[in-house]
Amino acid sequence: MNRWLMVLFSLMTTTVFAHTDSDSHANLGDRATELKEAGESKNIHPDLTEIRIMHPDFMMHKRDKTLRQGVRTKRNSLKACVNCHSSTDKNDEYIPINQQGQFCSTCHQKVGTSLDCFSCHRSTPKEDL
Repeated sequence: MNRWLMVLFSLMTTTVFAHTDSDSHANLGDRATELKEAGESKNIHPDLTEIRIMHPDFMMHKRDKTLRQGVRTKRNSLKACVNCHSSTDKNDEYIPINQQGQFCSTCHQKVGTSLDCFSCHRSTPKEDL
């Protein structure tokens, strides 16, 4: 049953993204926007369609590998996501990635899911990046 819910969620997410303008995340975050404009984002996310569809599975897999198996690599770190997808305000202060209208919260609101990662994890990069 749990697997069925994940498939249903993936289909809902795919439908939302399929009907969303590709520029809906025009402000992807300072670093992510720079990489996209330089044509280097494919080095990080080779297939955006796969990431959009499989995001819940990827996050749970990484969570399990980190928590249960002790795998702590940059590639499996939520820090890397936050570092690239966080934006700054006009005072150059980081805006929490899960704040209303920011990268994570935008999609989670569209599909009606909770965003509880940041009850434990940082929602902004460390200031010394």
